[in-house]
Amino acid sequence: MDPREAAPEAPLRRVRMDIAYDGGAFHGFAENADVATVAGTLRDALERVLRRSVTLTGAGRTDAGVHAWGQVLSAAIPDTADLVRLQRSLNRQCAPKLVVRSVVWAAEDFDARFSARWRRYRYTVLNTETPDPFRSATVWHVAAPVNLDAMQLACDPLLGEHDFGAFCKRPKVNPPASLVRRVLDASWSGKSGAELVFEIRATAFCHNMVRSIVGTMVEVGLGRMSAGDMAAILRAKDRAFAGKVAPPQGLCLWEVGY
Repeated sequence: MDPREAAPEAPLRRVRMDIAYDGGAFHGFAENADVATVAGTLRDALERVLRRSVTLTGAGRTDAGVHAWGQVLSAAIPDTADLVRLQRSLNRQCAPKLVVRSVVWAAEDFDARFSARWRRYRYTVLNTETPDPFRSATVWHVAAPVNLDAMQLACDPLLGEHDFGAFCKRPKVNPPASLVRRVLDASWSGKSGAELVFEIRATAFCHNMVRSIVGTMVEVGLGRMSAGDMAAILRAKDRAFAGKVAPPQGLCLWEVGY
């Protein structure tokens, strides 16, 4: 008998889980048969503890190799569950590559995806002549000096609501899905020749959007494009006009706002 079917029925209650994970250990967030994913790994662990089937919803579907510090999930679990023991049990099974930072009861209508008002991503660039072997899994190493002021100027055209077709992998659906997104803030911090951090907050993101923006901005920083080109690239709505897609390991889902 499947042990998940052995537990007696109990009233269900919504729960919120905040998790962090090393994206290099998983083939993305969304479940995928025959490969390790964040959602699949956590669901399996939850079902072993609760001895019943569980459906998980995540605030964002990160790609393979992309990390998270502030990913949020929701699920319905028995209202008799001890959340402290549940968190400890999940971390015993999943840590250190995947860690449950907190588990709390949530409102009946809470949904990690649809209740979210915005998401914030961070992308880290190590702009030094020599790579750092201890950070290679969490940064994009760019050896040539970049102009941080130009990269900051390139942020301005992103603010507001735009069609981000130039920075997104266009979904293969008919009719085509909208690529209009609203960016609330975007900025670079750090110092040229050291660690640079790009932060962007938006109501939602489309596939490869942040990595495409970062790749284009690094082209600006290297002098291969100008900051003024960013507005023209946005208007073009054509991926061919933007720079290359930045590698996944520098990207982290940092925070979700509700």
